[in-house]
Amino acid sequence: MEGPPALLKALGGEVGCKRLSKAFYARVGKDPVLRPLFPGKSLKCAIEAFSAFLIQFLGGDEEQTQFRWWLSLRESHARFRISPAQREAWLKDMAAALDATPLDGPTRQGLGQFFEHSSAYLLGDQTSPLQHTELAARWNEQCSLDDAIAAIASGRDQEAIALAPHFTSRPSVFVGLLSRMVKSGRASLIHFALNAVEQDQSLATRRYAGRTLLHYAAGAGCLPLVASLLRLGTDPALHDNGGHTPLYRVANECGSKSGPAVVRVLVEAGADVNERSGVTRATALHMAARRGFFEIAQTLLDCGASTKLRDRKGDTPLDRALHCRRPQVAQLLAKRGPIAATQP
Repeated sequence: MEGPPALLKALGGEVGCKRLSKAFYARVGKDPVLRPLFPGKSLKCAIEAFSAFLIQFLGGDEEQTQFRWWLSLRESHARFRISPAQREAWLKDMAAALDATPLDGPTRQGLGQFFEHSSAYLLGDQTSPLQHTELAARWNEQCSLDDAIAAIASGRDQEAIALAPHFTSRPSVFVGLLSRMVKSGRASLIHFALNAVEQDQSLATRRYAGRTLLHYAAGAGCLPLVASLLRLGTDPALHDNGGHTPLYRVANECGSKSGPAVVRVLVEAGADVNERSGVTRATALHMAARRGFFEIAQTLLDCGASTKLRDRKGDTPLDRALHCRRPQVAQLLAKRGPIAATQP
């Protein structure tokens, strides 16, 4: 059996990636230049995301990359307005974290140059080429991934389709690309995703950011892909890493006209219309009420959704509609079920 990639092994495997991320963010937490970039009380999410990036970038266990929400480095940093001073502070903290990590000299030097190079890339600057052979190859692959995401975002579909097959050997990354294609709603990209699933049915159970393609397709209202995945035997009650079903995703995310049809095919395939899932213990009807998705709420009711079930806070779907100021859905629910426990 093939062992881990050389650089990942030198870093200490997936455990080493997590150790480096913790060491780095321990310094960020005390850095007056960088800490304001993370307004939350905890840096837990940042630690998890950076660990997942390192594991993914270095070719590690895909099951441990699921906190990676962004495939593109440029997209993942777009919410920040990174200044040269912030980059300098970032590199200083990273150099200290690398010095505190048990590494051999070439690995420490190679990673240091990589972070110099990648941080310059995010600012649109040029630096000297990477000297470390493995890091140079992996960086080229990451740049191709950034290019593929940029092509999808800007409507250059043929370019995206040409780049995507380069990542079939990394199923989680490939599923992430397919999910972006599906979210675009464009026929050529959806056709590519359909063909990919038909050719490799194992993609149906692969995950990116904790979700399967069925979750992404349902949330995007992509009826052809939902139907194809169900036909291939994908479980319609499959939970994502947050404990949510595809039916929850369509009710929470799908604002397109295809949403009701997606609800019907999921229920016909065996999805429980009244399942309470996730931390909030909400049903799909709770989420449709919250979002104001009238047609989806109506279809859920027609499929047997209960208006009486309460979420973790004790709210019914009607309560949700009232709290979130969704009068059309509230009127629908009031006609189809009991009066809510609370009033607006």
